[in-house]
Amino acid sequence: MKKSNLLMLCLAAQFTYTAKSIAQAKTEPKNQHFGTCVHFNQGWDYTKVLPLVQDLGVAWIRDDLNWRNVEKTKGVYVVPEKTMTWIKAAHQYGLKLILILNRENKIYEDSYDPDAYAAFCKAMAVQLKDDVDAFEILNEPANFGFRKQYGGTWNGLEPDGKSIGPWVGKYVTFINKAAEAIKSVNKKMKVIGLGSVPPVNFRQLAMGISPSVDGIVDHPYSYRSVPEIISFPSSEAGLKRDGIATADTRGTLTSMVDMYRKQSEKYNGPKELWFTESGYPTFQPLSDKILNAGITEGAQATYIQRRFIQYLGMDIDVALQYDLKNDGTDPHELEHNYGIVHADYTPKPAYYAYQRVAKSTIGLVHKNMVVNITPGPGRVDPYPMIWEGTKMPSPNDIPVYTFVNQKGQEVVTLWSAERANNEFQPRVADIEFKTEKKVSKITVMDMLTGVTSNVPFKATEGGAMLKTYSVPDHVLMFTID
Repeated sequence: MKKSNLLMLCLAAQFTYTAKSIAQAKTEPKNQHFGTCVHFNQGWDYTKVLPLVQDLGVAWIRDDLNWRNVEKTKGVYVVPEKTMTWIKAAHQYGLKLILILNRENKIYEDSYDPDAYAAFCKAMAVQLKDDVDAFEILNEPANFGFRKQYGGTWNGLEPDGKSIGPWVGKYVTFINKAAEAIKSVNKKMKVIGLGSVPPVNFRQLAMGISPSVDGIVDHPYSYRSVPEIISFPSSEAGLKRDGIATADTRGTLTSMVDMYRKQSEKYNGPKELWFTESGYPTFQPLSDKILNAGITEGAQATYIQRRFIQYLGMDIDVALQYDLKNDGTDPHELEHNYGIVHADYTPKPAYYAYQRVAKSTIGLVHKNMVVNITPGPGRVDPYPMIWEGTKMPSPNDIPVYTFVNQKGQEVVTLWSAERANNEFQPRVADIEFKTEKKVSKITVMDMLTGVTSNVPFKATEGGAMLKTYSVPDHVLMFTID
């Protein structure tokens, strides 16, 4: 049997979807930090999707509501009945909703008129006050109509290398007016936004974001890189392209998060980080000009686990996987293959992998703990992403995130940050857990398969040592008693 087929069987054997009554589903614990994106607005069957979301163990879903579909006559706001039906159903399952107030409205001379849009947002904050938990102000304004309307480049820096595109400042006015309108009638409603690439978001923070905006939105896709790397390194080529540093020279996700927080604090911006999209498509590319790599279903499962453990370890407020279900059936089309569920609603291995991360980490709280690691030999990344001439290989280190669970036990997650390819044996490392208590037992869960086992260890002064321990390319979760 092929290793990939064996992996799918192991995953499916550990967690399976079980239909539940809505009353039962509503009261089950959910991970308040995690969610998934849905496309009910594009015709998905919510009666099939919502039970799958519920069984994931995540708290949040995200979809959009187009302004033009609500305000067809100036000043008259009617939410479509189909939209209200799925929104009400989501709350019956105990799910929280991020609703993107999206797109333009051509009944206005300026189809993104900030005052008209703010009035629309205000109306939605009243009408949907019991049905929506957060409003997101447009989806990726750098990629869709907003930037096209006002002009400028996707990363905000004009070709002269000095000027900032006009759309960048226009969006600051746009979100500030919308957020203030929402808060004027509903102070409890979360308002999140920005949602462009880091160079744009950083510049907009410097321009001044209203205190009415609660959270910064980013969509940190890895494209061809592993989950620990994003596409905005402060290399010479990266700085020439973007004109601003938003990560370290390697382009690590951890550095980007740290710099976001420092930039926002510097300009009195939002304190929360909401990563409302990230995912890994399992398509088969027909061209080498496509930005994304097409990965296997096994790699998708591994990378989603690694990325979402990072989010938890970095205290990201809310993070969503994109998206729950494939949007089509063409195996060669990028946008058809982001799902962790096939178009026919059958799960991929990533569904069970994400389910395990979500359910296994409910109630974990980040706690600083010393873990000393002496790694054995790593591996050279044979396919490093090249972005604007900059090579961005896998970091090949061993990321570590430490927590405490609801029982007061210390929990450690770690993995080898290399490409998931199932070709090589796992690397080894000496791992020392430093803890104030006398260690009596250590268990480890292989997060990919769900198998839990006891770990032989040697007691040390102030901790425990694991010698030449195998560290795979997927997440291990240690619990220390």
